[in-house]
Amino acid sequence: MKIVVVGAGKVGYSLAQRLVQDEHDVYVIEKSPERIKNLENNLDVYLVQGNGSSISLLQEIGVEDIGMLIAVTDSDEVNILACMIGKAAGIPKTIARVRDNEYESNINASIRERLGIDLFINPEMVTAREIYKILKTPAALDVEDFASGAVRLAEFKIRNNLDITGIPLHSLTLPSNVLVVGIMRGGEMIIPHGGSTLEYMDNVFFLGAKESIDEIEVWLHESTSPTQRVIIIGAGLIGRNLTILLEKDGYDVKVIEKNIDRCEKLAAQVDRSIVIHGDGTDIDLLQAEEISDNDVIICLTDDDKLNLLVALLAKHLGVPKAFVRVGRLEYITLMEQVGIDVAFSPRLLTSGQILRLIREGENLINISTFEGSKAEAVEIEITATSSLMNQYLKDLRFPGKALVGAVVRDEHTIVPKGDTLLLEGDHIVIFTLPEHVNALLSYVSD
Repeated sequence: MKIVVVGAGKVGYSLAQRLVQDEHDVYVIEKSPERIKNLENNLDVYLVQGNGSSISLLQEIGVEDIGMLIAVTDSDEVNILACMIGKAAGIPKTIARVRDNEYESNINASIRERLGIDLFINPEMVTAREIYKILKTPAALDVEDFASGAVRLAEFKIRNNLDITGIPLHSLTLPSNVLVVGIMRGGEMIIPHGGSTLEYMDNVFFLGAKESIDEIEVWLHESTSPTQRVIIIGAGLIGRNLTILLEKDGYDVKVIEKNIDRCEKLAAQVDRSIVIHGDGTDIDLLQAEEISDNDVIICLTDDDKLNLLVALLAKHLGVPKAFVRVGRLEYITLMEQVGIDVAFSPRLLTSGQILRLIREGENLINISTFEGSKAEAVEIEITATSSLMNQYLKDLRFPGKALVGAVVRDEHTIVPKGDTLLLEGDHIVIFTLPEHVNALLSYVSD
C-alpha cells in the first residue's frame, strides 16, 4: 500500500520504520530539513519537504493511489487539517495523532466521519491505558486480551519457581487451557516446541483462557497480592492520564513533579491523589514520602537516564516493582537487564495501534506487538472463504516461525493440538515473529 506519513518526529520515524518492514511504499512529509536528513541516512522511504496539509503536495506525490494518510506532527490542529484535506482529495483512510483528550472524549464517530478522519490516536492515553492494564495483573510484565476478552496473553519472568527450569515443555504440567508460545532469552525471541525448556530469568509468554492465565502467577510462585499504592514520577500528559485512570479505580496515588504548573494542573483534576512539587531524584524527599510503602514506581519523565536512576533508587529503597518510560528503543533490553521490571515506549505502543488499522482485513481481528516489536500475536477469524477452514492444525504449513496458541469456538477457549480441526467462525490466536507477519496474513487469507 502507498502510505503518506505527515511528520517525522519520534512517532513518525518509528511508524515509517515499521511500515517499511511491512513492505509498504512510504512517503514522509516533513517541514524540518534536519529531520529529513535524519531519515535520509536511516530509512528507505520517499522524503518530501513541505506542508502535509498542502493539496498541491499530495497531488505531486500522486494522491490517486494513496491508500492511507497518517498525520503525526506535534500539532493536533495540523494533523486534523492534513487528514481533512487528504480525505477531501480522495484518500480512503486517514489517522490523526491528537494529544488533547477532548477530541477522544467529545467527538463521536459521525463527527469524525464528517471531519474526514477514520481514527484519532492519543499516544499518551494509549500508554496510560497500557500501564493500567499491566498493573491489573501484578506479576505480569505485559498483558494483552484477544477474542473479546476470552483469551489472554501474558508475559512473566522466571525467577521464583526453579522447579520448572530445564524441563522440556512436553513434560511440564501447566494450568489447564494454557500454552507457552514464546520465550525471550538473551535478547532473542524463541518460538518454542515440545523439547524447549524454561530457564532462570527467561521472559515467557503464556497464552490461554483468561481465567487460566490468572493461575500462572500461583504456578510461578509469584505474589498475587494486588497493586494498591502507586508512586508516579512526572506529571506530563501520560502521568496525568494515568493518575486519573488509577484514582477512578480506587488506587492510592502519589505524583512527584518538578514543574509547578504541571503540579497545579494535575491537582485541579484529581480528588484523592497526592501531588508533590519536588525532585524525584531527591533521596531525602523519597524517604520522607515513605516510598518503600508503595507497591510500584512508574517513571514517566522525558529523560531516559533520569527514569532509570530514579527507578533503581526506588528499588534500592524497597519498592518491589518499577516501570520506566523509554524514548530510545535500544535502551529497553538494557533496562530490563539491570532490574527494571517493565520498560515501555509510547511511540512503539502508538505505532502498534496504527498498524492494527493498516493491516485489518476480512480475516484479521486483532494484532499486538511485544518486547519492542520482537514478537507479534495475531487474532484471525476462520471465514467460509478461508483456506484454513476444515483443516487440521498438523496439516497447516505456516510461513516462518509461528505457533497457534488458542482457538475460541462458541465462547469456549481450546488449547489446540495437531488434530484440532478448524471450523468456520473459530477465532485463532497465532504467536509469531514480525518478519513473518505479512506472509502469515497472506497465507491465512488465501
